[in-house]
Amino acid sequence: MPLGPELQTIVDALLARRERLLALDTVADGIGAAAVTAEDIDAIFAALEAAGCTVGDPDAPKASAHLSAVLRSARQLKRELGRTPTATQIAEHAGIRPEEVRLALLFVQVAQR
Repeated sequence: MPLGPELQTIVDALLARRERLLALDTVADGIGAAAVTAEDIDAIFAALEAAGCTVGDPDAPKASAHLSAVLRSARQLKRELGRTPTATQIAEHAGIRPEEVRLALLFVQVAQR
């Protein structure tokens, strides 16, 4: 299925970097403030992978590895703070990096579709 013009522009800009390994943060920066759905993100990843790119950090643990700790910390902090905690707060509470929190939360969003 071809990408729409906005998504194609994002993919083209990422491919113009000529990097075979694109970190999730790089892809997120490429998406920027564009209104994208989980399906759009999947389509972007598929287009990048079809062009020979790897998306993610091969040295980082899998998103699911920290999922329990992230969810447990997020729930506890929400009860304590009375609001949704930030990724940094969750990371400090769980003893992991904020990038790992964001990856785990992205994993949850993708898994819920």
